Amino acid sequence: MTVLKWTGLVLAGLVALALLVLGISWAMPIPAAERAALEMMEAPPAARPPQANAFAAVWLLPYDGIPSAQWEALVAEDAGRFREPASAHRPGISVADERFAAVTRDTTWCRQGASCLAQVKTHADEVAAAHQGHEALHERIAALSGYRYYRNAFDLDPGVPFPQMAMVLERTPALALAHVRGDSALALQGVCEDVSSARMLMSDSDMLLVAMVGGAWAERSAALFTDILAELPADVAVPPVCTRAFLPPQLAELDLCQPMRGEFAFQQTAMVQLSGSEQLLLDKRKTLARNAWLLSRSCADDVQAQIRQDQRVKLAPPPSVWDLSCVANAVGCTLVDIAGPAYDQYPRRMQDVGAQLRMAGAMLWLRGQPHSEGGAAEVLAGLPSELGSAERPLRISDDGKRVQVPRLGPPREGWEPTVSAALPMGW
Repeated sequence: MTVLKWTGLVLAGLVALALLVLGISWAMPIPAAERAALEMMEAPPAARPPQANAFAAVWLLPYDGIPSAQWEALVAEDAGRFREPASAHRPGISVADERFAAVTRDTTWCRQGASCLAQVKTHADEVAAAHQGHEALHERIAALSGYRYYRNAFDLDPGVPFPQMAMVLERTPALALAHVRGDSALALQGVCEDVSSARMLMSDSDMLLVAMVGGAWAERSAALFTDILAELPADVAVPPVCTRAFLPPQLAELDLCQPMRGEFAFQQTAMVQLSGSEQLLLDKRKTLARNAWLLSRSCADDVQAQIRQDQRVKLAPPPSVWDLSCVANAVGCTLVDIAGPAYDQYPRRMQDVGAQLRMAGAMLWLRGQPHSEGGAAEVLAGLPSELGSAERPLRISDDGKRVQVPRLGPPREGWEPTVSAALPMGW
């Protein structure tokens, strides 16, 4: 009896201690940094002119023959159908798919890795065949450069469909083919339009996926631009749009601050929709604040300074799940802890996109400079500072044909360990 009595007292004490710790954890306020991040992420976006939103143009990009006057009605109809839980339509497919012809996407060339121009030279006839009849699609992609921002037009929901974003890359091999077959002016015009569109998606979209596709588009188009310059005499004029397309990248294009706001909005909606069965160890408000801090790290002054100086971004590590505040929010802390590492790579990948854009701008600048006995290396020493990087100065490759810098982003299949650009013809 004595043993049972003491066992009961010990168990009662442990339960009381656990309840005390749980109560203290529950009563702890949201840390100031997380509260500030939450306020920033929840701040309503500034009003923008709806006609400058690229969403409808991107969402309906795969379909031929849709009059622009019907775009708004089609998007509204799609939004209504996606609200229906038992809708019979195919997930993520517009009603336009039932009424208009959809373009079959080319998935073979210029997607990653080796030079797009080299691929197209080797497979020119196949590329031409793959893009037969895609002229209207290419015109729609060109028109994206006339938009100023991208905002999702559907209801925020974890299951919201994404546009077929890979379609924006569709005309890249066709532009390379135009150069191969002698129309370099068309190729340069198109490539520079695409870079402008890609940079808009990078800087002013409300989806992380959209911003990252914009970055990939900008990177590949900039590489194609320098490859074309390497085959054009210096007296061949470059379209004026290229001067604007390759202005030095701005902080908003690389820091992902705006796209992370959109990412937070989706996660906020998902949190609201969580069932009540997890409420015991899930404080939704504290979890949202913790997640807001996680997603806003690239907006912090120290990180933005790293991006400006082209230093390898080091994000603050996520808070520990072993913190006292997580006792009463174990589910929320665990969810944020699991998601945390996935976001670390994105700013560094964007830094490499910035390096590719600066290189293209530097090669355009170099093309207009007088030659020197010291060659390209000597002339590049006088490169305008905004087109270069003290942390990653341009180096001439061993074969003397390219400039390069080491990548900061994580290794990816098919990619070289350096960001590089071809030197213009004559250098």
